[in-house]
Amino acid sequence: MRILIGVLFTICFSQMALANTTYVCTSGNMERKIEVVYLGADTAPCEVRYTKFANTEVLWSAQAEAGYCEARAAEFVEKQRGWGWECVESGADMSEPAAADMPVVHRPE
Repeated sequence: MRILIGVLFTICFSQMALANTTYVCTSGNMERKIEVVYLGADTAPCEVRYTKFANTEVLWSAQAEAGYCEARAAEFVEKQRGWGWECVESGADMSEPAAADMPVVHRPE
């Protein structure tokens, strides 16, 4: 019985996705969004997405290197601040759907 509970526990928690990290940068009435988006249940694969004027593009991505996307996003946030933008990390919402213009990647089971 303990083994069954352990297996179920492992399966349930291995399927949980990490919460994406989102920074919202503003200057006057303009807004930019920098997101670290996790494409699986771990910190890689991941993408750094940048949205301005309702256009989203992937600036960086990593398939296996943990911490890569977080570091690139943090550096880009600092660059934005250097250009006079005010950037804050916003709370992630796990129920929020992926951006409509970005493909949804499913990992095979």
